[in-house]
Amino acid sequence: MPNLGIIGSGNIGRELYRRLAGRSQEKWRTDCVIDVDGVYSDITKQRKVDELRNYENHLEGLNLVFLAIPTFDDGKTAFDYISSCLKRDIPVVTCEKGALGNYFPELEARIRKGQIGYSATVGGGSRLLRYLEERVNPEIEEIHAVINGTLNYIFDGLSKGRSLGEVVDETKRLGYAEPGAGHPVDIINKEATGDVPLKAAILFNVCYLTNEKMRAKDVSLYHIKPVEINKLVKESVNRRYIVSITKNGNGEEEVIWGFKHDIGGWHISAGFKHIESNPLFKKLIPSGVDNAVLISEGPFGKDGSYIVSGPGAGASPTTASMILDAEKILRLR
Repeated sequence: MPNLGIIGSGNIGRELYRRLAGRSQEKWRTDCVIDVDGVYSDITKQRKVDELRNYENHLEGLNLVFLAIPTFDDGKTAFDYISSCLKRDIPVVTCEKGALGNYFPELEARIRKGQIGYSATVGGGSRLLRYLEERVNPEIEEIHAVINGTLNYIFDGLSKGRSLGEVVDETKRLGYAEPGAGHPVDIINKEATGDVPLKAAILFNVCYLTNEKMRAKDVSLYHIKPVEINKLVKESVNRRYIVSITKNGNGEEEVIWGFKHDIGGWHISAGFKHIESNPLFKKLIPSGVDNAVLISEGPFGKDGSYIVSGPGAGASPTTASMILDAEKILRLR
């Protein structure tokens, strides 16, 4: 009988607890829930069993831990939680992005051994990271990705004639927006400068295109200003936030706002790109909150392009992907 722990009691933590409770016939049992204010017996937090400083005492006897906390302090707290579990030989399944986005080199050996499940860190339920790992080969010339479902949802809505305020309010109501943001400009900045660089780093690193590893905190970021939002809204029909990884750079891209980063002979760029600027973009762009990744192989794509897409933001697709990772890890142990 697998004994499980959950770190975090937000939307993802609660949905995980609910799904795990429904697997009682398979004898999965959640033994403890660790949150910022202590250790609890279950997700309702009605019975506190210990202080947070003693959480490591409650890891003993667990077969696997789900990490479902928001990203803060560049992922250092999440990295510490993962390290605490791994030193006790307890595998971790995470949806938190900061640990892998900034500490991938420190975790790489354990990742390669299959002790960290990370499919839900990028792409939610689409499992596009697993697809990438299987498809990566020396013929790859370009990778393009839509990896922020919230931004895609907002601009998909704008392209259909809805107002920015209306669509942003809906993202908050549906739980797609990151915690703590309120004004539309704050939400767009939080997603584009907080979420996307972390996901871009994870995506790049799991492809193992080079021995060098990207850390999101090394990326120079630009925060969009309120006056620049108007241009984006007016051009929303033709723009989406796209991350590109290319061998030879992208030349003079038609892009509004974003970041650029070079590492190991690869050029990584992100921003609100014009979908007419690259014929591959029209094949890539998903609808709504979905994420997608496109791989182009051979010079000028002569060996074909391959796409996978699926649900990105949201508790349901994210937790579904986490549980698939947990099943695989537990089967191998």
